[in-house]
Amino acid sequence: MEKYYTSLGDDILAVFKRACNEGDLHVAEHLLRALETMADRAGGDERMERAYLQVARSLVDTKHRR
Repeated sequence: MEKYYTSLGDDILAVFKRACNEGDLHVAEHLLRALETMADRAGGDERMERAYLQVARSLVDTKHRR
């Protein structure tokens, strides 16, 4: 049985996307802050780009639902 490793940042990003998809923006905001903190320590991070893209998608989806 092969084990797959995911980093803490990848796990947080996955939960962030889920929170956005479920409309729990308060939780998503906290998770985004965690990703920003990690990116600041690392000097930038690709996960941040994906997180901000998810924010944009969520905003567009919310506008289309109204």
